Amino acid sequence: MKRSYPFVMAGLLLASLSVLLNERGRTTALQQEIERLRETQAATQQAKPIEQNGQQNEELERLRNEAREVHKLRNEVSQLRAGAKDLSQLRTENQQLRSAGQHLRTAPETGAIATSAAGPQEPFYARENWAFAGYATPEAALQSVVWAMREGDMKTFLASLTPEEMARMEKEWGNKSEAEISNDSKRGIDKISNIRILESKALSDDEVVLSVYAAGGEDKVQKISMKRFGAEWKLAGPKKE
Repeated sequence: MKRSYPFVMAGLLLASLSVLLNERGRTTALQQEIERLRETQAATQQAKPIEQNGQQNEELERLRNEAREVHKLRNEVSQLRAGAKDLSQLRTENQQLRSAGQHLRTAPETGAIATSAAGPQEPFYARENWAFAGYATPEAALQSVVWAMREGDMKTFLASLTPEEMARMEKEWGNKSEAEISNDSKRGIDKISNIRILESKALSDDEVVLSVYAAGGEDKVQKISMKRFGAEWKLAGPKKE
């Protein structure tokens, strides 16, 4: 018994040593696993802000794109509204032109104020018959204006205007010479073959609005204000609606 005791003790010691080594191995493995988990957690925490930033950037870009689309749609809506307004105006002007064209087809080419069995027609003035007609009536004053423009006679042209319209024209001409203004005037009326006064509407004793169609010009009916100063009528410019 005494001889076997050292062997038993040695066996127990070896067994304890083996358990200790095994536990140390497990402890080391656990520590390594803990360290790995810590590193994984740290990497995940670092990646989250990057991922969140990426998502935020994507969201911002999406909102920017939507804002651009909304702005584009608003512009298109504005253009459509403007187009609808222009279309309505064009329809009105087209109807006026058709009416004016019908009158022109039936009008004599004499340049005089035509009359018929059905009654007086609108004053019609052919280009070759334009003449200085004075300022006794709005119609005569208008004919004096277009004659002065055709002839490039700026003194007569200015004398046919109201003081306000005269000041506006002089401001518009700026530093142009009289010859330049005369040439501009001739070019501005060069394509017009005749004018017809479709309507004369009195707004007061001293103001009349003439609805004038100039064939070969802008092909639309223009409303022109004529104002009386004493015994003479003067052109006051386009009548604003």
